[in-house]
Amino acid sequence: MQDVAPLIQSLRDGGVLENLQRCFNKMVNVFLYCVDKDGFPLTEFSGKEEEVARIKELIDREQLQNMLARIGESTLEDQAIETTAYPNLRLAVATVRVEGKPVISWVGCGVLFDEEDLEDYENAPLEDFTSLISERQLARTIDALRDMTDALLKERLSVVNAQAADRRSRHLEKEMEEKLIREQMLSQLMQVILEDRELKENTLFKYLKMIGEFLELSVAALYRTPGNNNCIEMISKWCAKMVTWEMEEAVDSPDFSLLRTEKTLVLSCKSMMGAKEKEAIQALGLKALILIPVETGALGNMYACFGVKEKDRVWELSEIRFLSDAVKILQYSMAGRARNDLLEAKLERILEHLGAALCVRSLKTGDILYANSQMRSLFEKEPGTLDERDVNGLLGLAAQAEGNRELYYAQKKRWYDLHNEEIEWMDGSPASLSTLRDCTGRKRNARKKTT
Repeated sequence: MQDVAPLIQSLRDGGVLENLQRCFNKMVNVFLYCVDKDGFPLTEFSGKEEEVARIKELIDREQLQNMLARIGESTLEDQAIETTAYPNLRLAVATVRVEGKPVISWVGCGVLFDEEDLEDYENAPLEDFTSLISERQLARTIDALRDMTDALLKERLSVVNAQAADRRSRHLEKEMEEKLIREQMLSQLMQVILEDRELKENTLFKYLKMIGEFLELSVAALYRTPGNNNCIEMISKWCAKMVTWEMEEAVDSPDFSLLRTEKTLVLSCKSMMGAKEKEAIQALGLKALILIPVETGALGNMYACFGVKEKDRVWELSEIRFLSDAVKILQYSMAGRARNDLLEAKLERILEHLGAALCVRSLKTGDILYANSQMRSLFEKEPGTLDERDVNGLLGLAAQAEGNRELYYAQKKRWYDLHNEEIEWMDGSPASLSTLRDCTGRKRNARKKTT
């Protein structure tokens, strides 16, 4: 139905209804005009020029309005022909519907040459009309006019619906294509995060740069608000070419309270902003921005800021969702790393107090992933430096089979029990856990007994 009103307007403006009406005027002696669903004329009353004016005066307006209302509301009839105050004048209405609702009605008048029962009327028959028609011809004319208009509307609506379906299809195709591109970009962003276990500053810059260039932004930044003051500590910031955004230094000003939002904040040229928000966004030197809190737990209050500086920008919903998803990837990664750091610190405290020298070596590379203080004291060439060659030389290759054995460390002149066990390290990689316990005393006692 939403396509019908503009369609009818186009039929009116294009003269289609007038041409159809003119054709019937030429074929039969009938007076016609067309009205919309509310009874407003869409065409001029037509017929023989010298007789149209007389017909207009003879039509009972109240009778016509009642007929239009009755036929429009009826579910049983689409047209009607009624007698008038004159024995040889008939008034006809034919309504065309779309989805059961009236959209166009034809109003017709016919002066009959085969009228009967003249004595039942107070008024005399109309005379001096050359446009005469039989009652049967009038009924057929109104019926044919309604059918042709109905067919015309259906044909035009089918074209409109086909065009609308094509537009929807192209829009959906474009939307799906854009969604796929956004998903591919999110996948690339996730890969950047996964490749850097520690989330170094250059990784965060690359992450923000990819987002900024993808959405054609001016600024993308990640910052922290330490403590309960208005200070802003920039963690990483990207700016487009030829764009400067001076936020390197910590900013201590009430104007920047906007940067401490508790929920996602979206501001653009069409946003309903108060005076404080307008002042704040102007103080930031931006015309549009999106601020998203980054929940990282132990890492404190962090925020992601995305802004446009040079021109007005109305954010699209797809852009807001993309930025939200991009921040979630960063948020989960940071929160996960924070948890892993805590777990790693706890594990290291436990390993430091086992009462044995311990190290963890990669099964893939043989590199030492972790060594406690007792292991370092055994193999340090100098303070803080662990000799991996000596470790691997004494303990064997990183892929040493699981089990126990004794070994003698000549440099220390000590015997040790060695236990190797294959484990999965904290980063998920396969590793060998080697534990050394000094058994020199036991060996000496056993030797004394044998001698």
